[in-house]
Amino acid sequence: MEFEDMKVIWDSQNDEPLYAVNEDGLQAMLRKKAQAFKRLVFWQEAQTYGSSLFVVIIISMALIGYFTGVLESLQGVQLGTWDAVALFVGVTCWAQFGLNVYIGRSKQKERESQFSETLRDEIDRDIERVDFEIAARKHLVRGFVPPYAGAFLFNWVIFRASGVEWMMIPMVVFMIGAFLFELSSQRRLVANKLIPRKEELETLRNKLIQSEQ
Repeated sequence: MEFEDMKVIWDSQNDEPLYAVNEDGLQAMLRKKAQAFKRLVFWQEAQTYGSSLFVVIIISMALIGYFTGVLESLQGVQLGTWDAVALFVGVTCWAQFGLNVYIGRSKQKERESQFSETLRDEIDRDIERVDFEIAARKHLVRGFVPPYAGAFLFNWVIFRASGVEWMMIPMVVFMIGAFLFELSSQRRLVANKLIPRKEELETLRNKLIQSEQ
């Protein structure tokens, strides 16, 4: 049962409270939509964790190759002390980015676990979840600085050591484009998915409150 269908049934009730008649149907609808929303968030998280893990592994391997001398002996790539420092700062940026996302979502899941399985609490929990996702995207520019800074440092070291510093020009242009695209995508997600879902849930909660009065 979709939200609009539920509203039609709700609004058609005059004398009897809808909550008493359609609680099971409403909860089923809420859980179905909650699962769809969780899948959306899951793929967002998977992208964050996957990219963070990939870059951390790559930069860590470069650092290991530098300190053991393997990188120079096998690839003929010579890295200096400041190159190693730049790689270390880069891997720290990415690790911090992934860790911050993990800590924030872990705290949010802990808050969600405090809600009961009643209809009212399920609606409040879903609203809490959407509010968290919206708030997490309010400071997108600041949040994206660490991973992009880390990526810049890694590419700068590799291109410089390989003698193709000029490649940093198209790389920077590409990174700026990717940065702007990601900002735009996340803002569209807020406007087209998150805010409408919050409004939908708030409407249901208000209907529920009215039916209980």
